[in-house]
Amino acid sequence: MNHPLPPARLRALAFALCAACFTPAHAADEAVTLKRDRWGVPHVYADSTFGLFYGYGYAVAQDRLFQMEMARRSTQGRVAEVLGATFVDYDRKTRANYDPAAIAAQLAALPADDRAILDGYAAGFNAWLQQVAARPDTLLPRPFTEFGFTPQPWTAFDVAMVFIGTMGNRFGDFNTEIENQALLNALVARHGEAAGRALFDLLLPPDTAGAPTTIPAADWNARAPARAAAALAPVSAKVLADIRRVPLGRDGAVRDLPPAAAQAWLDSEFAAWGLSGSAGYPSTSNMLVLGPQHVAGARAILNNGPQFGWFNPAYTYSVGLHGAGFDIVGNTAFAYPAVMFGHNGRIAWGSTWGAVDNVDIYRETLNPADPREYRLNGIWVPMEARRETLRVKGGEAVSFEVLKTVHGLVTALDEGAGVAYAKRRAWAGHELDTLLGWLRQGQARNWDEWKAQVARIGFNINVYYADADGNIGYALGGHYPERRHDGRLPAPGDGSAEWLRLRPFAENPQVFNPSSGYIANWNNKPGDAPLGTGLYYYAWTRADRVEALTDLVAATPRLDADASWRLMMDAALVDVNAKYLVPEALTATAALPADDRLRRAAGLLAGWDRVSRDADRDGRYDGAAPAIMQTWLPLLLARVFADDVPAEFLKWYASAGYPSPESPMRGSLNLQIGTKVLVEALLAKRAGTAQPYDLFNGVDPAVLLRETLAAALDQLERTQGPEPAKWSLPTVPQVFFANNFMGVPQAPAGEERRTRIAQNRGTENNRVVFGSDGRVQAVEVVAPGQSGFIAPDGSRSPHYEDQLGLYEDEGHKPVWFDAADVDAHLESQTMLPLPR
Repeated sequence: MNHPLPPARLRALAFALCAACFTPAHAADEAVTLKRDRWGVPHVYADSTFGLFYGYGYAVAQDRLFQMEMARRSTQGRVAEVLGATFVDYDRKTRANYDPAAIAAQLAALPADDRAILDGYAAGFNAWLQQVAARPDTLLPRPFTEFGFTPQPWTAFDVAMVFIGTMGNRFGDFNTEIENQALLNALVARHGEAAGRALFDLLLPPDTAGAPTTIPAADWNARAPARAAAALAPVSAKVLADIRRVPLGRDGAVRDLPPAAAQAWLDSEFAAWGLSGSAGYPSTSNMLVLGPQHVAGARAILNNGPQFGWFNPAYTYSVGLHGAGFDIVGNTAFAYPAVMFGHNGRIAWGSTWGAVDNVDIYRETLNPADPREYRLNGIWVPMEARRETLRVKGGEAVSFEVLKTVHGLVTALDEGAGVAYAKRRAWAGHELDTLLGWLRQGQARNWDEWKAQVARIGFNINVYYADADGNIGYALGGHYPERRHDGRLPAPGDGSAEWLRLRPFAENPQVFNPSSGYIANWNNKPGDAPLGTGLYYYAWTRADRVEALTDLVAATPRLDADASWRLMMDAALVDVNAKYLVPEALTATAALPADDRLRRAAGLLAGWDRVSRDADRDGRYDGAAPAIMQTWLPLLLARVFADDVPAEFLKWYASAGYPSPESPMRGSLNLQIGTKVLVEALLAKRAGTAQPYDLFNGVDPAVLLRETLAAALDQLERTQGPEPAKWSLPTVPQVFFANNFMGVPQAPAGEERRTRIAQNRGTENNRVVFGSDGRVQAVEVVAPGQSGFIAPDGSRSPHYEDQLGLYEDEGHKPVWFDAADVDAHLESQTMLPLPR
């Protein structure tokens, strides 16, 4: 696949770049200083906003040119034009999921200083592209030659779309309302109206009392809105086909499969590996913020582990921005012009996915005489339509229509059934305000200033705060509708289920200096309020992995900086299911003879610290307990749900979600929805609380626990022999995929990297310590490394993977902030004149 690029193509690139770089200089005599520390991290010094982000874009292009080119194409649906027909379906779905005119309108409305951020970034990026065009033999990243195309100039729109496409259209856009509707329909068909609805509420709980919350219950509560009951509505096979996701292989690459084969692959992968596999969904990120009463030798400590998945080049990018009202360091996903995880010497901030539902699907009734009209408030209204054309490398162009109703973009259309489904996003129109709020929180000096910027964030993001005075805080970012319908299901689009209002930010869960003295989150429920995710695969219940963090905090009331880092690393190897199911195994086997194999197996589980480690580094998890747990849980889930859940939905509830060497972890490990539902039923049974649907169908759950544990032991004896002391499972490696999370190559084949054991921790990990002496110390590890550059001769940047060993050994590197510290660890310095 190594095809030298013709000189004509490189000349065309140079000409296009010259045209793109006629950007008015915001400071004609200004020069930008770009310093790199010994880890290759750029620190940009400039007087103007334009100059600051010019230097940022220039550095990003130096380090991540191919990755960013593919991110741009991935988020705009322009992959097929350089990689061919394999990506036509991917591009079609991507183009149909955003409205370029709406983004352009937001860009046009930006104040000059905000627009300078995006224009400066693009101009700096293009300035480096000019260098590449002039010296392709040394500067053009090798992947361009291998894939046979050249990079193209960037615009402010491109910069914005990388953020919108990888953050808003990823984490802010999860929705399974159509699938939920199909589930409800199937349950009612199988069990009848009353039992089917009761089971639906167990499987997809609208709210669960007692679920662990980020804000202590005493610090926040809110009223429950009244909503209409869940309604039945048919969901056709055509609609389900329209919303089918693009299948990814276990290597993380898009698979070009016919529709039926694609669905079969997705089903089989989800059944086998759940959320952690190639057909799973991200369930991402953890955070621990410690206030004065929980720290030693510090005023406050913030530890963040954002879990985006693991990739090469790294998902996040480190940077320091100094000047024009900014003085911030940290790292951020896809080199956004906003530091997501960092500090400014006075405050520190970080984030996790909030998961609260802020996207609705509306079911539009089509006009039988004209299927491009839909019924709204008693009249037929025409849909908006635009025509998109995909260029396809080596093939014919593909044209298609994208439709839009008053509620949003049409995601599914079945003219035969007279129905369309449109997606309404509470954050629509606020994408750039979200980006700018995320950026400008880094200019805040106190809680109130910080909170004012967080209020601008439209996506469902948890955001965290700590400051030099020892204050800590949390707020749920995002815009959330007050609904009149059941938000788990599509709403009728006829005007009867319009949102009552968007709730003001003041009603979002938030707390300053919580009564607990610390803040822990692993995407659990924000506060004691009637909040839901609306997702079939993600619910807040009493069984929650955040307790892997809170249990460790409880065991060590005061933590210094190193101990807090160690805590996050320890939590990364905890089996998140064991806390809730091992006690059930003990109870179910307690009456058996002491030498009964089931009771002995339960004893092995009880004696386990619930950590899956490989201390002797022999490539296998230590002890029999992980093998017993990972063999037993899938059998238990299948046994409990098989007689209640229709076969086409059983995969959602019967998967235990453990990764394997053949299917490495793509996202963080979490209790799967089936496990959460099962634990709720077991807790209710133990408490003698009647549930509206008996998941055990009159059978003592202890019987099911014993029978499935016996089946697990039988399986282990067949495969590993009769002696439990010799049972073990092979370790799962941590794979840093060469395809981005969307399945598009961001590095050539063979560039994936591995560490020896998978850890349920951050894509990157960072820590900021506000010391008792007033000093601020920050560390991070951004693996594999700062740079993704592969030279034309195949040599790699010295910072290509220099943090991989740090990551594997649970270490970190310094994040230098002060100019003196940057200079003391200087690797290079470049002066960049701004364009005139």
